[in-house]
Amino acid sequence: MVTGVNGFVGSNVALQLLKAGYKVRGTVRGKKIDNFKNNISDSFPSLEVVKVDDVSTSDLIDVLKGVDAIVHVAAPLPFGGASPKENLIIAVEGYLNVLRQAVSNGINKVVITGSWASTLDPALKQAFEGHVSTEKDWGNVTEEEFLVNSQNPMWAYLAAKTLAERAVWKFAEEEPSLDLSITLPPFIFGPFAAGFPAPLSHSTLSSNQHIYTLLKGSIPPPLPPLFCDVRDVARAHVRALNVPKATNHVEDKRFLVSGGFLTWKDAVEYLHQQRPELRARLPVVDMDTFPPFPGTPTSIDTTRAKEVLGVMICLF
Repeated sequence: MVTGVNGFVGSNVALQLLKAGYKVRGTVRGKKIDNFKNNISDSFPSLEVVKVDDVSTSDLIDVLKGVDAIVHVAAPLPFGGASPKENLIIAVEGYLNVLRQAVSNGINKVVITGSWASTLDPALKQAFEGHVSTEKDWGNVTEEEFLVNSQNPMWAYLAAKTLAERAVWKFAEEEPSLDLSITLPPFIFGPFAAGFPAPLSHSTLSSNQHIYTLLKGSIPPPLPPLFCDVRDVARAHVRALNVPKATNHVEDKRFLVSGGFLTWKDAVEYLHQQRPELRARLPVVDMDTFPPFPGTPTSIDTTRAKEVLGVMICLF
């Protein structure tokens, strides 16, 4: 089963699984299921689509019948709740609800989409200090700090990803039958899977929203310039399904994936060259528009993903 198959990560994971010969059951949230069923290509007879309104609270017993493994892509973001406490519960339960119901239904193989954000301090202190991120790194944050400081959306996102992933590995340590892997990409860019329906709104574009911002002539936030092609992220998930269960430390199946650096200046210059008809819509390329970084950006060590998953990065 692939959660959030209507998203651009979920659609690419589902497509990779279908190409590999798997039968896929994909979850779609709310009214999006009608758009999905009405527009899905007839070329995917092995894809079944079911409705799940909220992975953090929904009863999944019927959805999980006959499922052998779960690729959980659709973890909720820590926004939209009535309070910081509720936002954190939503983010954590978006993972734990799926894991609890998987184990109770005898499903032990689970791959989760995490985030490179969980390897960094939420204040991004290491982001421009030449730090090299590895799977051994963790953000340093407590629940109490989240409840006090979560007014800053970027800080809240990083902090919630760290707290939620910590909760996931704690659950895995207490459930020895669970065979868990987590992929940790930075900002993900790329296409929706061919043959899958286009998004209904810009809100479903995820990291691609930043590229859309450039096309409106604006500059996205000055974030660490790291990216991964969504197709590499999808391949990492599929490969992780076949990695043997960790025998020493459960966190040994934590995988960082990355395609390297991509600055907003790089993106605009590329679009100027490849899509000259868009030049009038794009920001002007000069030092005032794209000031230099305050230091050396963080990089990501993808050695484990390459050695264990065999994921070869394709830059685009």
